[in-house]
Amino acid sequence: MKHIVLIDESYPINTRNRRILDSLSSFYKDSARLEVITWDRNNEYKEELAGYHVYKKASAYGNRVQKFFNMWGFYRFCRSLIRQMKPDVVIASHWNNLLMMPKLDPKSQMLIYENLDMPSGPFVIRKCTSTLEKLKMREVNLTVHASRFFATQYPTKYPQIILENKPTFKAESLVEREISFPIRVAFIGILRYIDILKNLMEALRDDMRFQLYFHGSGHAQNQLKKLADKSANIFFTGYYAYEDVPKLYEQTDIVWAAYPNKDFNVKYAISNKFHESIMLGVPAVYASQTCLGVYAAQQNIGLEIDPYSVEAIRDMFNQIADGRIDLALMKSALSEFCKQQTSWEEDFKSLTCAINQFFEGIKER
Repeated sequence: MKHIVLIDESYPINTRNRRILDSLSSFYKDSARLEVITWDRNNEYKEELAGYHVYKKASAYGNRVQKFFNMWGFYRFCRSLIRQMKPDVVIASHWNNLLMMPKLDPKSQMLIYENLDMPSGPFVIRKCTSTLEKLKMREVNLTVHASRFFATQYPTKYPQIILENKPTFKAESLVEREISFPIRVAFIGILRYIDILKNLMEALRDDMRFQLYFHGSGHAQNQLKKLADKSANIFFTGYYAYEDVPKLYEQTDIVWAAYPNKDFNVKYAISNKFHESIMLGVPAVYASQTCLGVYAAQQNIGLEIDPYSVEAIRDMFNQIADGRIDLALMKSALSEFCKQQTSWEEDFKSLTCAINQFFEGIKER
């Protein structure tokens, strides 16, 4: 029986890691023991969960200084547990957790680095953390990138696979549905990055050719509602369940998926909305000067825009309204593009194959 441990520095662990654990459980069934090492930073771990090892130390989200000073305690917690448990496989999720790892026995233990986000921040800090990451990767047996564009930033000598966050839901293409009037624009997700969402709001405010919907909740929700006060075409629908995502896309003509392109990581990241857009046949708008924005525009399956320019956003929507940008043609391109895509389950086989090959290699030694 294989013993697999996943390290995630926040509790509850993120949805992607829950999905990885579910897929591993489904693949190995009764032939693997799965455990989690995590950090309860906000006093949320109330009920004992089987297989969970929880480090409890208050560290407010967003407070990088406090987190930095508490990382040593989490490092000692991880190191002690891993040396005690001696797992066959350790999945270090995020470069922070990769640095938490003690050196494993390369003859009997496999280290997987799940690259969720590349090191970012001010240039000097990013270079320092990136250097530490690359040094630690010498001990890594496999790197799993959450974005195809991340792989371009890492030496090819490291074994790498791509496992992007493709949707779990199945849905028929929505290409056949005609574009509505007014044209329905939607942001679907956590309400944050208020400067960018404010720009979107200002570009479409009281333009009755469009209806702008904000589906979701988040720390920016109340402030955005105040900014939208008395706007006749801006609506907030609040929290939604994940299973409602297809329905929200079905009610939408174009999705806003532009994030802060000044962030180094955003330049190479793949938004979940990219795969939702492909699966559900609804074009999306991505930030310019990002790999995703350039790629989507080249394939004619999405648009790219400077999210910091109200004038550029307004001009793009004017072109959509007067037909210079043909959303129907873009929806057809999405339908064809979707047929070429693989699923999460198909991509996940690369991970399980790599694990099996590692241990087969041990047997042959």
